[in-house]
Amino acid sequence: MDYAGLDYRNIRFPVDRSLTDGERAGRYSFKKSGNASPMDFLSVINLNSNYIELVDRWYSVKGFNSWVGAGVLGLGVLLSFIIVWSFFFAPATVQRGALWFMMVFFLPITLGLIWAGWWLIRTECGRWTHYPMRLNRTTGQVHVFRQNGTVLMVPWKELFITRGEAKSPLSGDTYDLRAHVLDADGVTVRESFSLGYPSLLGNAQSIDKFWAFLQPYMEAKDGVERTYRHLKEGGYLVPVDGRKEGWRWSIARSFMLGAHWPCFQLLFSPFLGLNAVGRMFAMWTSKVPRWPEEVERASPVEADDPFVLTWRDNAPLGWWELWYPLICTVVGVGFFVGVIGWIVSDLWQ
Repeated sequence: MDYAGLDYRNIRFPVDRSLTDGERAGRYSFKKSGNASPMDFLSVINLNSNYIELVDRWYSVKGFNSWVGAGVLGLGVLLSFIIVWSFFFAPATVQRGALWFMMVFFLPITLGLIWAGWWLIRTECGRWTHYPMRLNRTTGQVHVFRQNGTVLMVPWKELFITRGEAKSPLSGDTYDLRAHVLDADGVTVRESFSLGYPSLLGNAQSIDKFWAFLQPYMEAKDGVERTYRHLKEGGYLVPVDGRKEGWRWSIARSFMLGAHWPCFQLLFSPFLGLNAVGRMFAMWTSKVPRWPEEVERASPVEADDPFVLTWRDNAPLGWWELWYPLICTVVGVGFFVGVIGWIVSDLWQ
């Protein structure tokens, strides 16, 4: 999966470097939204006349590192236990040389698996449920909740916004709407973050669609109305405004990758179901981000604002959005547990 820029030690996108030729060529103009059809890619938390709030690029894939990390950690613990138990409690007839070889050469590897599994789990669990971004149309400021809990505040017009690209051994080439904070020289990147991420099925053209959605809100005279109509006509707002997402949304969001292909959802239910479980655990163990008082004061929601939208305005999750994915989750997790149980019992025979 694509976790570019995320690590529990706050490793970020490459900074303290010059802009590349590709970034210059892919820069978006504040004055133009482009000709692409606008798409929000399920990234909006709430909307009103003063600001729009978005989730981070890792929110859509949350849960993957949790269940993979748990699997790697569990495998490491199991193999380490077998090696140590065999060394100390194996019958005297077993060759001691082979047992010493396992202790010296294989035990460090299994301990490395335990460390790697814990590292993966910590990229998502015990942190923040998400890392929101608030774009204030009224003040022209962008607020970004960093991975370490601090907040970046930068003027919208001072951002260098371009098409970002990342490579992952599992997901291949992925793209996002990348925002750079530049030094006074106008060429040195001091900080970077993703304004939008079209999920694993997105491509380079998807970023044009997200820019066509986001740019009018900040720049067009009728941007608030246009954005409101777009979100009101279809789709969902992310239910994490001051709260943790519930188990229903964790399941629905995990299976939305294959929303148009029910057979795909069932076929890959062991992976998507585990992702849903990992997502629930990551949300349960993480804290809800809170904006500082100065950010809240600068972005009030007017009582008579006709363009307010939150997750409470979402349509109810129906059969294909929730209940069918729930069945797939039960089937997939049950299949996975059965396979693991068969393997473990076979090892002990």
